Amino acid sequence: MITIPTVGHKIEALGFRFLIGLVGLFPVKACSNFGGLLGRTIGPRLGITRKADLNLRLAMPELSPEERKQIIRDMWDNLGRVIFEYPHLKEIVQLDKGYITVEGIEKFEAPEVKDKAFIFVGAHIGNWEVLPMTAALRGYPQTIIVRQPNNPLVAEAIDKIRTSTGNTSASKGVEGARASLKAIRAGSAVGILADQKMNDGIEAPFFGIPAMTPAAPALLGAKKNAVVFPIQCKRTGPASFHLTCHSAVDFPDTLSRDKAGIEGMTELNKIIEGWIREKPGDWLWLHRRWPKTAYTKLKNSV
Repeated sequence: MITIPTVGHKIEALGFRFLIGLVGLFPVKACSNFGGLLGRTIGPRLGITRKADLNLRLAMPELSPEERKQIIRDMWDNLGRVIFEYPHLKEIVQLDKGYITVEGIEKFEAPEVKDKAFIFVGAHIGNWEVLPMTAALRGYPQTIIVRQPNNPLVAEAIDKIRTSTGNTSASKGVEGARASLKAIRAGSAVGILADQKMNDGIEAPFFGIPAMTPAAPALLGAKKNAVVFPIQCKRTGPASFHLTCHSAVDFPDTLSRDKAGIEGMTELNKIIEGWIREKPGDWLWLHRRWPKTAYTKLKNSV
């Protein structure tokens, strides 16, 4: 469905493009540091921070209030950096700049995955935008499945950055499903962030709590000509990251579709949970990840 831009969309997009252009004039690490300063100064004071605290209390009840407060501050610091790194993403991911180190990329050349389509699964950790852009420059361009902003003009500007190293993008939903299947049939790659709530997904445990989870990685990975690689992004400094290409996750195609989806995403959720526990301040805790009943039960227990 094509959205016709409104006057409001045009004004918003003009402001966005101005901000991107302005931030792009300054050195990348200075922009990252400034974004981090703004994030950790302003973010914890915003009302939406209450969602982050609720999520932390649900997922990691062993944390003290002080520990939760520090994680939330770190989360806002990271988010601020991500935003102010946008204009510099194409520079950050260049092979000769030294901002990104990669571990385990040789796994993509293993004999057992030769001639298979790759499904790269990441999460909203560190700067998730560098994952597909880095992969494309290292010989693995992909179709990335994204949630587009409501403003089509802003979406166009962001998409231009995301696809600047050779990727293509498709919106979550029917368009994304079709694009994924097309890429797999062509022996290409698909990039998916699988850590956020998807109402029309499947229920799988996440931090021990049932959560609506995207089924696509497991269902696509169960195909004979496809393989799933979890890709972890760790922030190591301003505009600096270490990417770890983990071993392929095996999703046997002998299971029923429903069982394959549940078992596969349960395994992937465990992997992503491990990444988050390793450095919880780098994950985006702001989304309502679990059902309303889980939050209601938590509030009633206080």
